[in-house]
Amino acid sequence: MRFLLSALASLGIVAVAPPDSFAQSHARIFGVEFGTPVSALPVDEWVDPACGTDGGPPSLRLASFEDFARCRPEEDTGLREVWFIYDDEWEYVARAWRDEGEISRYSANVFFRQPIVTSLLIDDAGLVQGYRVVTDPRAPVAVRQEAHSLFAVLKGVVNDAPWECVDIPPGAAESPANGGFLKTDCVMVAEDRFATLQGRLLRKPGQDFFDVPPDAYFESLTRLDVYARDAVADAACCRAFLRP
Repeated sequence: MRFLLSALASLGIVAVAPPDSFAQSHARIFGVEFGTPVSALPVDEWVDPACGTDGGPPSLRLASFEDFARCRPEEDTGLREVWFIYDDEWEYVARAWRDEGEISRYSANVFFRQPIVTSLLIDDAGLVQGYRVVTDPRAPVAVRQEAHSLFAVLKGVVNDAPWECVDIPPGAAESPANGGFLKTDCVMVAEDRFATLQGRLLRKPGQDFFDVPPDAYFESLTRLDVYARDAVADAACCRAFLRP
C-alpha cells in the first residue's frame, strides 16, 4: 500500500493532501494501557512489527503482534520487546511530492522533530506490560545533535510521580559536545508504573579526535522505559527500586 501511494503520487494521480482524520496514526504509545492483549492493539495504525533490540533497529520480522513469542525475553525485564512503527503512508505521499511542509506535517515516527524508535514490552501471556521510546541514532547529524532535548519533554509526558534524577560526572576522556554536557539518569516510581529516563549529550573517549565532518562524532540521545510496576517488581532491571 505504501509503495502504491508513493507511485500514484509520483505520477500525479494523487493530487491532494489527505484529510486530517487520515493523516497518520492517532494512537500513540504513551496512551497504551498496560494489560492490553496484543490482539487488541491498533494494528492498522501500528505496523511492521519485529523483534526489538533493546531500543535499537528491528531484527526478526513478525507477521503480527500476536507472534510476540518468537522474540526472546529480555534478561533484565523478562518481557519480550516488539518493535513497530506508526503507519506512515501519507508521509510517503508527501515525500513523493517533495513538499517539505507536508512531509513535516505527516511525519509519523517523529516526536518533537526527533525521529524515534518505539517498541512494546509484552509478557508471556501476550499482555502489554511496558513500552520503550529511544531517539533514533540514524537521524541526520543536525537533527541528532538535538536528540537530548527530548529528555525534558518526556519528563513532562510521563509524570505520574516526581522524578528522582542523578547527574553523572564525566567519565575518563568524556567531554562536552556541541557546547553542552548531559549525562543524567532518572527514575519514577508511581502507584502503578515504574519508569526510567536517560539523557546524554557528550563525546565518548576518542570521538574528539575526529573533525571531518565537524561535530559529527558525539552521543546525543534520550531513552524512556515505562513498565507496569507489578510486572517488573522482581525483575533485575527494577527490583532495587521497587522492593524494600
